[in-house]
Amino acid sequence: MTKEIYVDGIGNISVQGSVVTLTMTRENLGSTSDVNNSNDVLHLTMTGQNLIKITNILNNTLKRLAQRSQASSSGKDENSDSSNIQSKQNQKKNKTVN
Repeated sequence: MTKEIYVDGIGNISVQGSVVTLTMTRENLGSTSDVNNSNDVLHLTMTGQNLIKITNILNNTLKRLAQRSQASSSGKDENSDSSNIQSKQNQKKNKTVN
């Protein structure tokens, strides 16, 4: 079973040559001190090329989520057919694997 780690943001980005390390942080709940309000929970290290791939996948995912929310907020019956056709055409053009 895969271990799940919950994060609230990125604390630091370190670049050394072609290797990038993202430090993921988690916010302390109920903390009275604003000075040390987050803890490092994960150091994610990868090549710069893999960071670019992950960034592209996340951007495509956000675009699809935005399209879905836009389609659901407007008339579903009227726009669903045209948006489905358009999204299928965009998927054919976009060769990025998600």
